[in-house]
Amino acid sequence: MHQFYPETYTGTENFLLNLSRQVKTDGHDVKVITHSFQPDSYFEHTYENILYKEFLYKDIPIIAYKHLNDPGPQTLYQSLEDSELTRFADMIFQKEQPDIVHVAHPIRMGEFINVSIKRGIPYFITLTDYFMMCPKGILMTSAGSPCSGAKQGDACRTLCPEINNEFVKYRYNQSKNILLSAKKVIAPSFFLARMFQKEFPEIDINVIHYGINKENFIQKKAFYTKNQKLTFCYAGSHYYHKGLHVLIKAFLNSKVKKAKLKIYGSGNDESYNHQIRESASKNGNIEFCGVYDELDIGKIFGEVDVLIVPSIWHENCPFVVYEALACGLPVIASDVGGITEIIDHGRNGFIFPRSHSEKLTKILSKIIKEPELLNGIKENINKEKVRTVTEEAHEYLVFYHSVYE
Repeated sequence: MHQFYPETYTGTENFLLNLSRQVKTDGHDVKVITHSFQPDSYFEHTYENILYKEFLYKDIPIIAYKHLNDPGPQTLYQSLEDSELTRFADMIFQKEQPDIVHVAHPIRMGEFINVSIKRGIPYFITLTDYFMMCPKGILMTSAGSPCSGAKQGDACRTLCPEINNEFVKYRYNQSKNILLSAKKVIAPSFFLARMFQKEFPEIDINVIHYGINKENFIQKKAFYTKNQKLTFCYAGSHYYHKGLHVLIKAFLNSKVKKAKLKIYGSGNDESYNHQIRESASKNGNIEFCGVYDELDIGKIFGEVDVLIVPSIWHENCPFVVYEALACGLPVIASDVGGITEIIDHGRNGFIFPRSHSEKLTKILSKIIKEPELLNGIKENINKEKVRTVTEEAHEYLVFYHSVYE
């Protein structure tokens, strides 16, 4: 995977950690290979221009590597191969002798896929965003609006002209070959599967929904009455496509003093960070709470009343939404991507149009004025069965075992 705990903590990391721990619990050997941005002194071994270190995280063995010539986060625009990394991947696979390789995200991992193909090691890919079809990974145009699809690179030429067209075509063919060579390609939502099948009609996409590690969550028992003060929550990355600016604007426009907004997470876009913090400074009831450990999410959700997911890109299906529902927490979310497969307006949460801060303001204002509306929503949520990581892992294990049957 392109990044992992303890350095980064998005939903994809959570997915891989949960799956790895469950597969290990079921008696299989698991090792995670990931990229790292730690300083050079952090690493213990060297292979050509590759630094790497082996360690345990939550009882899962990790190999974290760093390329001394890596240009940094802009590798989103790089191709899916590098000769030195290919030799490093070959060395690792020669040592580890894996029976199966599971790619949780292909950024900085293309070389491991190529070596899997060369060595005849069956591999699986779980799609969690649009990196395999979009050089930016998030299907957003250079103008900041959602893109309906790369169209084999034709859309990139007109909507993202700063990206070299020949590179886009070359990259598309790489992605197609990688997907076609996989034993199974999996998506966590029907929406994401449809988007990829539209782009790569030759690829069969299987859907396995995320599961939740219920040990980390406690159902919040609360009964709301009129005039009760509410705390809203955002938990995730701070980037433009995540729509945090839409939420802050909507909260400011609600002009209600008896509600609070807690914002968790972080991002490395300094310009965007400055923008959202400057906007939030206009209201003393908005609090930035910093990053959190995946084990803390149950405690965090136990102290808030509603989760808000204001994304403006084609979300796959945010892991945090499943976590909120597992805690009995109502969700307000934009009508994007796979979110509407999870949240049903008026039943387990509320949906508003993407980027429409005015509509979000209306929902916030209504709930703030009538908090008792949340009682029926919570009752509906508590009736729903929470899908577990055990169930999710079982579906993956069926695929794994099918390779050797």
